[in-house]
Amino acid sequence: MRNNTFRTEFQAEKSATSIYHKDSMMFMGSCFAENIGEKLKKYKFDVQINPFGILFNPASIAQSLDMLSDDVFVFSQKDLHFYNEEWFSFFHHGKFSNADSDRCLETINNTLFSARNYLQNANYLILTLGSSVVYSYKGQVVANCHKFPQREFEKKLLNVNEIVHILLNSIQKIRAYNPNIHIIFTISPVRYIKDNMVENTQSKAHLVVAVHQLLQQIHNTHYFPAYEIMMDDLRDYRFYDMDMVHPSALAINYIWNIFSKTFFDKSTSTINEQVEDIIRAKNHRLKNPFSQESKAFKAKQMESIRHIQQMYPFLSFEEELNYFSQEKQ
Repeated sequence: MRNNTFRTEFQAEKSATSIYHKDSMMFMGSCFAENIGEKLKKYKFDVQINPFGILFNPASIAQSLDMLSDDVFVFSQKDLHFYNEEWFSFFHHGKFSNADSDRCLETINNTLFSARNYLQNANYLILTLGSSVVYSYKGQVVANCHKFPQREFEKKLLNVNEIVHILLNSIQKIRAYNPNIHIIFTISPVRYIKDNMVENTQSKAHLVVAVHQLLQQIHNTHYFPAYEIMMDDLRDYRFYDMDMVHPSALAINYIWNIFSKTFFDKSTSTINEQVEDIIRAKNHRLKNPFSQESKAFKAKQMESIRHIQQMYPFLSFEEELNYFSQEKQ
């Protein structure tokens, strides 16, 4: 740590594993998993994010992993509930809800099948744990309460041993399904203070201790300290969003930069820089899209994309090619 500034600056340490653009990665967990997953997508990595939607607690993540590793499991109408004029699953985020039960079930199962196939050959599984607090409905842990009356749920704070047991069991099933997969754990920096701050601190502490026990018990597992970066480096409310709970865009970018230094080698970082140039060009607003200057600019970008694709044929620039090939913008 440096002592010549007014903060304790986090120093990135190279991971024992490196992530490449050819790798495939599945993210599961809190909204912070989506933040980093979307960053990777932006730089043309092969990523699938939260096939069950946002998940906060380790029990729900474990349930989801069990369903993905079970080749015969499928959701049925009995897994759906109806409330506020929508059908939904307690195993899924509200984005899967639908006024039509058949469409709801179809979306859930299609996503399940796609994620199951993807996970079978994935190189990395990144699990972002948000809270040790779980809610149960009729004895079953739920991933989302879907605005059901609070009295319908039983609340519990998982202890360290419970977290270790449920995740260890599920990861062993995943390893039987995909023996070579690397697992990266993170603790979400999002503050879950719905009930009180003391509970959030205790909840995060349980997660931290449990994850470090799992790291000692499972091979090919790694830890990225997103929570510690937020708490011990960016320990100022200017790094939070308006709700004072979620990290701001500035904080997410800062954590992303440390993630990059931790898991990317020089060749991967070079590709990212080239991709960034294309993204920046796409976001450039042309004063007159129909001028000769604008046409020349777009032609130059098309040439740059084709050159990058020749060097790295595993990258996809379909969206950018469509954009620059349009006559009208």
